[in-house]
Amino acid sequence: MKGTTVHYVLLSSFFCVFQLTAVMGTELPAVTHYKLNVRFQLKEQRVGIVATLSIKNTSARSHSRLPFLLYRLLTVKQVHDLSGLSLPFKQDIVQLHDEPSLQAREVVVDLRSPLKPRDSVTIMLSYDGFIFGYPEVMAYVKDRIDENYSLLRPDTYAYPVLAGPTFASVLAANDTKFTYDMTVTVPKDYRVAHGGETVDVRIDADSSTFTFRSKLPTWRIDVAVAKFRVLNNPDDQLVVYHLPQDSVGARSVMLAARDVLSFYIDVFGRPTSYKGYTIIEIPDGWGSQAGDYYFLQTAAAFTDSLRISEVYHEIAHSWNATPAGDVQRCRFFDEGFASFFEALAIQRFDGERALQEDMERSRSNFVQWGQYDPQVLNTPIAGYGLKELGRHSYTKGAWSLYVLYRLVGEKTFASIIRNMLNEFTTQPIDFKKFQNLCERVAKRNLQKFFQEWIYGIESSNLLVDKVPIADIVARY
Repeated sequence: MKGTTVHYVLLSSFFCVFQLTAVMGTELPAVTHYKLNVRFQLKEQRVGIVATLSIKNTSARSHSRLPFLLYRLLTVKQVHDLSGLSLPFKQDIVQLHDEPSLQAREVVVDLRSPLKPRDSVTIMLSYDGFIFGYPEVMAYVKDRIDENYSLLRPDTYAYPVLAGPTFASVLAANDTKFTYDMTVTVPKDYRVAHGGETVDVRIDADSSTFTFRSKLPTWRIDVAVAKFRVLNNPDDQLVVYHLPQDSVGARSVMLAARDVLSFYIDVFGRPTSYKGYTIIEIPDGWGSQAGDYYFLQTAAAFTDSLRISEVYHEIAHSWNATPAGDVQRCRFFDEGFASFFEALAIQRFDGERALQEDMERSRSNFVQWGQYDPQVLNTPIAGYGLKELGRHSYTKGAWSLYVLYRLVGEKTFASIIRNMLNEFTTQPIDFKKFQNLCERVAKRNLQKFFQEWIYGIESSNLLVDKVPIADIVARY
């Protein structure tokens, strides 16, 4: 998500896992499957949704009631169990206790009998209403429903999140993965863009209905509606949904996606479970985001050739290892790596000088942040999570990998990444495991490098003092 650091004013760790589930009480059960039936009423700027949730009690105690969060202007009409019997519920607009500037609708459902550990239950919530984003809290969350462009995503709690009224509880819910089936009905001239697998498309007299399902277990669902046009590349399993006015740019995005996909595969190997890529254009300022084998890409990459590297960045996320929960907030193992892989793609397509210019821009951005907030310079990368400074992994995190790349060489660096993905795609990685892996593959002691770039802050001084990359590498 390079180029969208505005996201992190509040949501510096929205996509992170961290251990705060006890903030509002005991750990909650988890949603294992969503079945969504969505109907857009674009002229009225409304959406109606029936959400059927399969829930498993993964916690250690029984639960007699379950809390859910929805967008503040979505109103629940009915709640049923699997047999069709109504369940009592209460709903109210609340401020999240640990982020009071953010309001949501809390829906508390009373179960007919306690949900015991390891047992499951199915709940159906019927609701409708409006979505107008969170511009007063998160500048990029401009999600809405209208005739020009509609977007539903987890940032606006467009579908029920099994969480209490705290941001910590939401983050804990995002740590669980689920599958889903979804049917979306829109006016006839509109198309639904979605990152999952398309199962069926039915066109009636005045509406179109699209049926999707998840490609693999995931933690998020995104749905965009507009008068999209579609580009397909069956050979590489690439799909681009774009707005009609950006058809020329869409072809450039498709070519960039094809080329960078080939580059990453050549260097790092094919992802373990490649599912193709879907790219969905969203309006500028709405925030690019990556899901599982798809991403939402702001129109800038479609209209400005200088922003095409954002495509490199989002696709790079498929070569991320799985970070341990207590280091995820550092954003090093996702955004740090994606940012540096983006830089390597820039080098591949535009040359060494372009790589150096990109890294110097990252250095400059990091130093400017440090001048604004001194703790940025005084906090090691390994400490970013504790102080919610993960956004700086885009810059300093990428720089640490740049130094490592120059230090061990191109082939050894690629071997490190391949080994990391083989070992830590399903098993979690942390900084110590990463150091051990690097030293094993490179066959050298990297203690001083890790001490200065990951665990210490001497690296901040090197960046502030504009020490050339060659001189930095010579230190180690």
